[in-house]
Amino acid sequence: MAQAKTKTKKKTTAKTALKKKAAAAKRKVAKKTLPKKKAVKKKAVKKKAVKKKSASNVAAKRKAAAAKKKAAATKKKEAAARKKQARIAAAEAKRKTRERIAAVAAALKEAKAEVAAANKRQAMMLKMAQKKEAAVASFVDKWSRKEMAKIDKAMKPAKRKKRRTTKK
Repeated sequence: MAQAKTKTKKKTTAKTALKKKAAAAKRKVAKKTLPKKKAVKKKAVKKKAVKKKSASNVAAKRKAAAAKKKAAATKKKEAAARKKQARIAAAEAKRKTRERIAAVAAALKEAKAEVAAANKRQAMMLKMAQKKEAAVASFVDKWSRKEMAKIDKAMKPAKRKKRRTTKK
């Protein structure tokens, strides 16, 4: 195949070669002068675009940072509110517990007072019963002595009284 291509290739003449070179030179000159201006413009446009992008990026970053700060602040506020509610709930629970303890302590004090009064009443009743027993025993003793004395007196023969003679 390589041989076939070389056979079919046209031979260029010097005239056509010059024309091609001139056209190529013109194109190069045109490329060198025009693209530089275009390239400068493109660079300027790119710089502007980059500036716009960087400015918009900076603004976006600022917005994102502000949003993050706002979210963090909101989160902190919510956490503080939860902590406050927890403290209030704990204080309420403590207060209720103290009230219950106070109520139980009052009931206990009242029950102790009742027990003390009952014990005192029982001790007084015991003393009274002992005094009653002693009083009954002493009464029975005295009464039985009296009765025995009466019986003894009745059993003895009656004594006669002597009459005295009085002088006149």
